[in-house]
Amino acid sequence: MKPGTFFRALWDDDRGQSTTEYILMLSVVVMIAIRFKGMFQKTMEKAVGQLESDITGAMSGGE
Repeated sequence: MKPGTFFRALWDDDRGQSTTEYILMLSVVVMIAIRFKGMFQKTMEKAVGQLESDITGAMSGGE
């Protein structure tokens, strides 16, 4: 095999391409999750606090 043919075949070979794409997509999702972690955490704390308040109110007989 000629060197030019080898490199052309290597360039045209797209096996493993989907793995690379999945890694890149996962990286983007992780970066977004890290970026909005604080906002998500505040929202969850608020929801859990409201749930706790609702449960406490229901257990004490009030609404």
